[in-house]
Amino acid sequence: MTTLKEIAARCGCSVATVSKALNGMPDIGPETAQRIRDLASEMGYVPNAAARTLKTNRSHTIGLMLFLRGENVWLHDHFARVAAGIQEEMESAGYDLTPVTCSGLHLTGGYLEHCRHRGYDGVIVMSATFEEEGLQELIDSDIPLVTIDYAFAHHSAVCTDHEQGMRELVRYVYGRGHRRIAYICGEESTVAGTRLSGFQKACGELGLAIPPAYIRPAAYRDLETSAQATRELMALPEPPTCILYPDDYACAGGMNVLMDKGLRIPEDISVAGYDGIPLSRLLRPGLTTVLQDGQAAGRHAGRELLRVLRTPQGFTPQHILLPCTLIPGNSVGEIE
Repeated sequence: MTTLKEIAARCGCSVATVSKALNGMPDIGPETAQRIRDLASEMGYVPNAAARTLKTNRSHTIGLMLFLRGENVWLHDHFARVAAGIQEEMESAGYDLTPVTCSGLHLTGGYLEHCRHRGYDGVIVMSATFEEEGLQELIDSDIPLVTIDYAFAHHSAVCTDHEQGMRELVRYVYGRGHRRIAYICGEESTVAGTRLSGFQKACGELGLAIPPAYIRPAAYRDLETSAQATRELMALPEPPTCILYPDDYACAGGMNVLMDKGLRIPEDISVAGYDGIPLSRLLRPGLTTVLQDGQAAGRHAGRELLRVLRTPQGFTPQHILLPCTLIPGNSVGEIE
């Protein structure tokens, strides 16, 4: 078995330097660190995880706590991209990522005790509302922690600017001549509230009076509830000329209803989605949507957690706000 001492001899540096390079410590140059890691790999070095934990008091394992209302992160396009970004950052620094789906899961002793029992060096939390029972105890603990799409004063957070994204979408639709714009908003959550606020602010700035009946609830990524909301909107005495959906999957459900009614998109009715998942590029007509870069959010979250792990003393939390990108498609027609 290759040892740190043998690697140090080949590299012409100290055992301490080799150890720092292999553990991703920041106080050696990146080129030196990469050269040491490459040589260690070439020599077939395999770290002893148990020994490393005893010596450093670190497991080099990160918990990804997911509160997604029954969703499986690997089957959800956006959340899977976020998780992939986190994994990319953590694994490049020598950490393993352990996803834990917490929705409907009652961990003995609660989430904090679970994290301590597993020996996580840090935790990244993704949640719809951050109101789950027992989650606040974890938030208030001394475990290094980063949140996604929700900010606490004493932790770093990475959020997507959903208000900006929705305001840009409304302005784009307005610029295409639409004045009767309906919004099927997602189920109650922090993100849904922010997007609804963006929709209402944009309409107010443009002088649009939106009837209450034009705002309908539906579950995220649910074809049936979005289809039902679409039927209700089209049954109104004065139906909208454009319908905004909470996500691209929900938009696909609405489009099915509209086409079943014999309506052409965008000649007779316009639609737009949100998230910018690959499906939006496969639909016909191509979907107008708002792209939120989940992988970038994940990478930023990973970097923030690494920052607190490497500089626990004097760490200053950062709240990072990532912009959305409007993706014009062919699903929003122009009204003269």
